Amino acid sequence: MRTHALATSALLLAIFLLGACSSAPKDAVVVPNTQPGDQLQAEYMVGQWCTNREETSQRNKDANFSALTNLSQQYWRLDDDGEWGMAGSGWYFNRHGSWRLEERDSLLLTRDGGDTVRYRAQFINDGGDMVLQAEDGDFLVMQRCD
Repeated sequence: MRTHALATSALLLAIFLLGACSSAPKDAVVVPNTQPGDQLQAEYMVGQWCTNREETSQRNKDANFSALTNLSQQYWRLDDDGEWGMAGSGWYFNRHGSWRLEERDSLLLTRDGGDTVRYRAQFINDGGDMVLQAEDGDFLVMQRCD
């Protein structure tokens, strides 16, 4: 009886330890804070992103642009194969186009159908927020939603 209890305890401990190891992200990419002009890596961009409305509004206000208080929530998924998806709710992503990095810090989003938008990108808050500045100067701040 004592051997059975010991074996059960050891088995439960082993399952717990294996579960803890398997839940740790194996390919987690550490994204540093960057400055405009820093070399970005494609790995920094990959993942799910959603609009950080407060930060977007504040950045635009500070730059003397419209605060965009009525900005609708956006959900993006940037895949490692260069596909760009969008979702209305953050759950089901439809292909919207493609993305790629150009030069040191330019993110190009190309919609299926042809339009390409260029953003100058940088990361803040330990990679949790991606600050995008459009060619006209407006800001869009996306936060990681993975």
